Amino acid sequence: MPTYKLTYFNARARAELCRFVFAQAGVEYEDYRITDASPGNPGTTWPELKPKTPFGKIPVLEVDGEMLGGSTGIARFLAERFGLAGSNDIENAKIWGAIDAASDLWEKMVRANFEKDEKRKEEMVKTFGETTVPDALKFFEQQASSNGAPEGWLFGTKVTYADLELYIVVADYLLKQVPTLLDSYPTLAKLKTSVEQLPNIAKWLKERPETQY
Repeated sequence: MPTYKLTYFNARARAELCRFVFAQAGVEYEDYRITDASPGNPGTTWPELKPKTPFGKIPVLEVDGEMLGGSTGIARFLAERFGLAGSNDIENAKIWGAIDAASDLWEKMVRANFEKDEKRKEEMVKTFGETTVPDALKFFEQQASSNGAPEGWLFGTKVTYADLELYIVVADYLLKQVPTLLDSYPTLAKLKTSVEQLPNIAKWLKERPETQY
């Protein structure tokens, strides 16, 4: 039986989709979280690990000792291995596009929130809230609605890792800033509820560590 070790910081961010896939699949793995070195923490630090990673970045996934890099690539690998990808190559291509769009939305949010120039930050946050988010969620709402799954899934008749990625971006980040955000997107609201009602995901949401990001 394969062994898995996922390494990232003690944060959700770029590793949370991989953790959701592991959770939904019910597959055991080591969720290794890098923290600053201290007398009580003899574990590996980021400066020590960085030169050993495929691209000098994390997350990384070790599968039976083989190290894989790239958050999206890891999530895709796991989803395909655990049955959370699409049912055919066309559906898979659509899923990749949706994940790219959700990831892009998250990255724009991060850039806006962490902009150091206060004037530029104000402009970026305003554009993000008034234009970027509505444009993106409109696309996802149309896709989920046209797919017609009663659970609100984006593609096909079962949950895929695209649904999990969108849930993370919306529930872990956007809704914390605007709690009423999904009032205008009823199918996405249904998707959110459906994800939270998956027994394995509900268990992960209850047990996962509380982190700032």
